[in-house]
Amino acid sequence: MLTKIVSVIVALCGGLCSAEPSPLATIEALHTALRNADRAMAESILHPAYSGVSLQGPAAARHVFVETRTRALDTIRTLERGSWDVKILDASERIDGNGMAHVWARYVFYLDGRPNHCGYESYVLYHDDHGWRVVSFADTDNALNGKPVDAVCPG
Repeated sequence: MLTKIVSVIVALCGGLCSAEPSPLATIEALHTALRNADRAMAESILHPAYSGVSLQGPAAARHVFVETRTRALDTIRTLERGSWDVKILDASERIDGNGMAHVWARYVFYLDGRPNHCGYESYVLYHDDHGWRVVSFADTDNALNGKPVDAVCPG
């Protein structure tokens, strides 16, 4: 009987219930790649169709910055180890058993060890033969200008 139950669970999972990293762990791995200036690691996490957008600038002059996969990887190539870091303050993930996931996170970005900006990140991931890979990214980028994170990006 137990064998039948396990077989049914494995069949229903469609390969998505393995011990591989979760979508949120995949995002943490991407942040590690940024922190370590590890282009190869980031390249393995970003889907070939990756694109990103970021809402940036002061309140009176907000604009959307658009990023391609090539631009993201070229930027990582120019970083020094430890110059960028992202700390997730709070996050949630939703997983579709058919191979799509969404990660929503409140974050703080550190530049050269100092808090620089904060906001919210949204990631869409697809599951393929390589595991979870980021296909799209969007965030809000709010400068801290010496203010506390909770004052600029309340939780």
